[in-house]
Amino acid sequence: AYEKGAAFLRTIERIVGRERFDAWLKGYFERNAFRPMTTELFLEDIRANLIHGDQALERQLMMDAWIYQPGMPSNWVPPVSNAFAPVDAAAQAFTSGGPASAIPWAGWSTQERQRFLAYRPAGRAEGADWLTAAQLADLESTLNLKAEGNAEVVFAWLQIAVRHRYQPAVPTVEHFLTTQGRRKFVLPLFTSLWAEGDWGRPIATRIYAQARPGYHPVTTNSVDAVVGRPN
Repeated sequence: AYEKGAAFLRTIERIVGRERFDAWLKGYFERNAFRPMTTELFLEDIRANLIHGDQALERQLMMDAWIYQPGMPSNWVPPVSNAFAPVDAAAQAFTSGGPASAIPWAGWSTQERQRFLAYRPAGRAEGADWLTAAQLADLESTLNLKAEGNAEVVFAWLQIAVRHRYQPAVPTVEHFLTTQGRRKFVLPLFTSLWAEGDWGRPIATRIYAQARPGYHPVTTNSVDAVVGRPN
């Protein structure tokens, strides 16, 4: 929802021009300061203070499609960026056998690190591993992933580790799942563990019995459906 709203505003800016958009947006905040806002009030404001009865412009903006319909309307222009190209190149080099020491990890943002860890080689067979145990150990050690403090990065790393049944990462999995209660991390990790059958299910069962009392009821309801409720 946040991404679609941002894309909607960028679409308005692109169609009406930056100067006109900025003038309307500044006025919008001034007119609506310290008052509640609804979809209907937003539409009233933009029609009264930006569109000014211009039916051609209203059709071009496709506001009803943006606000009331699912998906992205046809006037959306997807953003194009080459910012991740060096990250993808580094990921490809590593999966092809290069050393983890060649990864410029220290200079990357969280998003670049997530992108690197999300890389999967093209053409990989369904269910096939894409890293060796030696590569996983090199990655974990060189990037100091055991001590990583960013939950997004740890989560991305542990998804790889679990998928490869990388036993040295199990203590990190346990620490993460017993100290991190956010459903967006907890449910996918338990689901990944459970998918690993005779390797992952005993780990998931043991950790969940320990971690469950500290989770929110919404999270426990979701994980119960995957792992089962501990006795």
